[in-house]
Amino acid sequence: MESPVAALLAELRAKYKTETSGEVATYIPELSNADPDWFGIAIATVDGQVYEVGDTDQPFTIQSISKPFVYGLALEDSGEDEVLSHVGLEPSGDAFNAISLHPDSGRPLNPMINAGAIATAGLVRGAGTDDRIERILRAFGRYAGRDLEIDHAVYQSERDTGHRNRAISHLLRNFDVIASDPAPVVDAYFGQCSISVTCRDLAVMAATLANKGVNPVSGAKAIDDRYVERVLSVMGSCGMYDYAGEWLYRVGMPAKSGVAGGVLEVLPGQLGIGVFSPRLDARGNSVRGVAVCSDLSRRFGLHQYNVPVPARSVVRAMYDGSSVRSKRARTLRQKELLLQVAHRIRIIEVQGDLVFASAESLIRTALDGAGDFDCLVLDFRRVTGSQSAAGDLIARLVRVQIDDARAVAITAAEAVPALREASLDRAGGDFTATDSLDAALEWCENLLLRRMDPASVDAVVVDVEDNELMRGLNANQIATFKSVLQPREFAAGDFIIRAGDEARSLFFLAQGEASVLAPGGGRRLATYPPGTAFGEMSIVGERPRTADIRADTDCLCYELDRGDFTRLTSEAPALASAIYANLAEKLAASLAQANLEIAALYASG
Repeated sequence: MESPVAALLAELRAKYKTETSGEVATYIPELSNADPDWFGIAIATVDGQVYEVGDTDQPFTIQSISKPFVYGLALEDSGEDEVLSHVGLEPSGDAFNAISLHPDSGRPLNPMINAGAIATAGLVRGAGTDDRIERILRAFGRYAGRDLEIDHAVYQSERDTGHRNRAISHLLRNFDVIASDPAPVVDAYFGQCSISVTCRDLAVMAATLANKGVNPVSGAKAIDDRYVERVLSVMGSCGMYDYAGEWLYRVGMPAKSGVAGGVLEVLPGQLGIGVFSPRLDARGNSVRGVAVCSDLSRRFGLHQYNVPVPARSVVRAMYDGSSVRSKRARTLRQKELLLQVAHRIRIIEVQGDLVFASAESLIRTALDGAGDFDCLVLDFRRVTGSQSAAGDLIARLVRVQIDDARAVAITAAEAVPALREASLDRAGGDFTATDSLDAALEWCENLLLRRMDPASVDAVVVDVEDNELMRGLNANQIATFKSVLQPREFAAGDFIIRAGDEARSLFFLAQGEASVLAPGGGRRLATYPPGTAFGEMSIVGERPRTADIRADTDCLCYELDRGDFTRLTSEAPALASAIYANLAEKLAASLAQANLEIAALYASG
């Protein structure tokens, strides 16, 4: 089943596929061979889930996206003080290949422009070009979660045409920013830019930075977490060159682009984004990449200054309908059917704040093993806040379930305002919004029962002989038993039983519905439909009633007085013994179900 997140990425790709402005880079001749229609989008979460659409496996060279990762490696190799003495931190406001050096020290203004990146490459340990490139490849492989290679055709093209970068390297040597022969350093820089990656690699590499330097797919540590914030800081202020200020204002996430068409973006603590499309704007940024990242940020509130809440899991508990049942009592036939299908109800209790990352995690939980359930209950009573974008994702999840012929029940939909705006009540299929988890469970149970045996739910009148206390009795015994019953009628609102009264009789409900209420007219504890019985403890011993039972509708009951039952025990001992056995089995089943529910509640905290 397609995730709503993947569907969203497919929509974005379709939306921007028609954007054909911009040109493929040609100043490095080998890059001009790229197909301008290549277009991939990938998102990787900090817990290792990857969503991707389009040309996400198409190799291309990383180019300037290499710069923040090499900067991180230089920090580890040479230390922060040494790196800062060679490369500054201030945005230049210039293009990526501008010669932006401090007029006195000759120090490059930041590590994201070519001058700063070349200086940074010189701070990576290595005995020469090959040694440096090998260390950079291994480091990048930890970020991507796989072994990476140099695209040698692009590397040679970079070397053949990189005269401006060589000139920059000699200027750096003049100011002792590079302390020795600059040729091996600039060649290492050409090598790092020529590493072949995919759009999926970019997303995982970005998610590694979002995850404090630990690759969320492989679990490998790619960078000391002390330096992650340093890398993200320079990406945020300088990563998009002379577009960096507007990018931070409009998109609000640390990012880095490359002239091969890649864009990498990091939302710390939540996810990484990779986009690949070769057509570039005048600043050297992928036209489609900028558009997709801007759209994602705007639609899902990903701007880092949008006061983000912690993106921890919002799933409080998950269980199925065999563990927790509704408060509606069930007839013998209904119980037999629910034993077969109650596990096909999946309940997910949600808590806390819903943002993009936590909604994505919730969706993944809901879709995991979707073939194992027919009804999904999403309980939002404990949700404390919801971004509109998160609600939109959840609305997509609901529609996916309905389209796949599953039923969905939502509680406390008002906690997720976007669900109301999504008009899910007109979504078609089986859907309901309720005020309580119990009402949602009852709706799901009734739906499954109606699919299996409509008469088991829709019966208006149920004969006493169909009650589970009559199980195993023959026709003569049933007739004998029914002969001692007295019909009783109650109008809607009448109390059939009052708490505190002496328990002297058992009632068989033949028609209508009645509810058990907490003492004092409180909340519903259970509801009895036709075919059920209540007050059973009256035939076991004398004790006061513990709750009120009130007729919800006009009811027809058959009453068994304890005295009449006592006479039956002497006149028809086999009959009475069978009823006692059935009562014991019913109470044992109720106790077992109560234990399951207690265990489920305990597990949910």
